[in-house]
Amino acid sequence: PPAHAASSKPPIAGGKFQYRRTRRRLSASGDRKNEMREEATQRGSKSKLYRIRTFPFALGALKSGDWKLGTRKLAEQLNKLRSSARNLVTLNVEPNTCKCCPHKYSCVQNAVYKGLFRSFAAGFMFKAFLNLLSSLLTGKLGRKGRTLRDFFLSEDSLRFGQFIGVLSFLFKATLCTLRRMAGRDDPKFHAAAGFVSGIALLMDSPKRRTNIALYCIVRALADFYNNLEAAKLIRTMPHGNLLAFSLAQVPIIWAMIKCPELNEKGYNKWILRMGNLTERQLRSTVRSRISDCMHRLPGEEWRPCEYHSHESSCAKYTLVDFFHGLVRAGRIYLPVHLVPTLLFTPHKIAKEPLKFLRNKSMNIIRSAIFLSSYQTLVKIAHCGIRNAIHDDPSSISIFAGLLSGVSLMVEHPKRRTELTLYVLPRALEACLRYIRKFHRKNNTVLDKALPAAPIIAFQTAIAVWMYIQAQKDWKKLNSLNKQGLQAVFGSRH
Repeated sequence: PPAHAASSKPPIAGGKFQYRRTRRRLSASGDRKNEMREEATQRGSKSKLYRIRTFPFALGALKSGDWKLGTRKLAEQLNKLRSSARNLVTLNVEPNTCKCCPHKYSCVQNAVYKGLFRSFAAGFMFKAFLNLLSSLLTGKLGRKGRTLRDFFLSEDSLRFGQFIGVLSFLFKATLCTLRRMAGRDDPKFHAAAGFVSGIALLMDSPKRRTNIALYCIVRALADFYNNLEAAKLIRTMPHGNLLAFSLAQVPIIWAMIKCPELNEKGYNKWILRMGNLTERQLRSTVRSRISDCMHRLPGEEWRPCEYHSHESSCAKYTLVDFFHGLVRAGRIYLPVHLVPTLLFTPHKIAKEPLKFLRNKSMNIIRSAIFLSSYQTLVKIAHCGIRNAIHDDPSSISIFAGLLSGVSLMVEHPKRRTELTLYVLPRALEACLRYIRKFHRKNNTVLDKALPAAPIIAFQTAIAVWMYIQAQKDWKKLNSLNKQGLQAVFGSRH
């Protein structure tokens, strides 16, 4: 029989020398693990306190560092900041003993470390890199106020990080408190905690509060409607996206033509640039040429469309401009369709490059036709009616806005919802500015209620989202909303 038949040791390829070397290596590895456990036990609370202090220390080093050393030094400091933020997440101070709470660590650690510190670090880094990417794409990187030091030490990034950190902390702390008081978990507790945490919006910049609140409330109510629809609690509305998109265009188009200050400044410039128009041309055509009034004053004569006065007819100009609009829209949608795939899923391009190019090319062409049709329909409605009646009443702009919504049928069905959710906050913002401009001075109730409206809207949005996530049968969340909520609040509350 073989030599190892009577032995209890299993046969190993290479003979007894190989077996001894393997045992020595395993023994050394086990000894090293025991030494590491002993060192961690001896350090005790000092190690935990060190890991708690790493993020403030790394942030202080980032502030006081020598920024003249170039991008390598910056990369090293940012890597330390990221590692220290991870320390706060993985730090195990005390295990969770509350049966009502599903999170791994204690309620205090979950609220302070994973809520406040981790979310602050994530929000701060997100805002800083977003500002950096925006300046890089617009070619403004390196100018005054747009250097690397300005991005990573700006008050704007710090305030946004504080807002995200306090938002997550208040939600987790309130939710755990309600669970412990009631001795159970309930979706209503999630909604109440979300409403309380929404007050953190006060810590963000006042310039962003209205935009953030409108963006969140629209998307939260859309998710709520989709879940009610999926649960068959309400009837499905046919072509609901088309109707909502068309109604949203009414205040947007009316503001662009009659009162451009009601639209957000950058958004209004984008619409004019897409339509190949200028503010001077619109004013001299449909508004007063001698004052800031929305309508012509008595004595001012009606004039034809001056932004194409060199053409013989509006029909010819609109037809030619439709094809020029395809080029303008293609430039806009080229990065919109390509950049996300290049950044997040480049392996799909390497796997099937021809399929990627074919699909993206069709999507870009389809989106370009949609956007060019949108601006063409506005011009057709406005030019046709005003030339027929030789006047410029507000009703023309309202009809042009409604008609432009038909262009959404050209776009891909999967993108219609996102486009509708994009324009709805813009429309609500224009309506709020209209109320502030024309009705706030004569109504003290509105004067007191409007400043608090964005805060209440944001609180309601967080409450709705948290309620949806707590419902076991309600899982119909927009993918972008779901990723954003997980990044801020984590996966276990």
